[in-house]
Amino acid sequence: MTRYLYSLALVVVLSGGWALAQNMPSHRQQQQYPPPSTMPQTQQQPQTSDQSKASAANTADMQKEIQDALRKDPTLTTANINVAVTDKNVELTGTVPSKDAKSTAEQIAKAHSGGLGVKNHLKIGQ
Repeated sequence: MTRYLYSLALVVVLSGGWALAQNMPSHRQQQQYPPPSTMPQTQQQPQTSDQSKASAANTADMQKEIQDALRKDPTLTTANINVAVTDKNVELTGTVPSKDAKSTAEQIAKAHSGGLGVKNHLKIGQ
């Protein structure tokens, strides 16, 4: 009989402990701040001077590459095209002889823009 009472007491204690554990709050803490990937752009780390120098060099190289490609195209020999490259886009300004020349200049800029957007502000007529 004593053995039966000990077994019953053990089952009651274990069941009670399990029930208490189920009702206890978890020890995991909620994140107080959003992870860096969800922070707005203004809160992310600014570029270092090395990064900005590399970025400036890349934009200068891209600008030269686009200008060279525009000069090599025979349909744009009489065109007066200026190329400005920023970290976000390529901007074409100046004049071209025709609508086709304007389209050709934009296509050349897109082909050499490395995925940047191209803003075509070229005027037709000379």
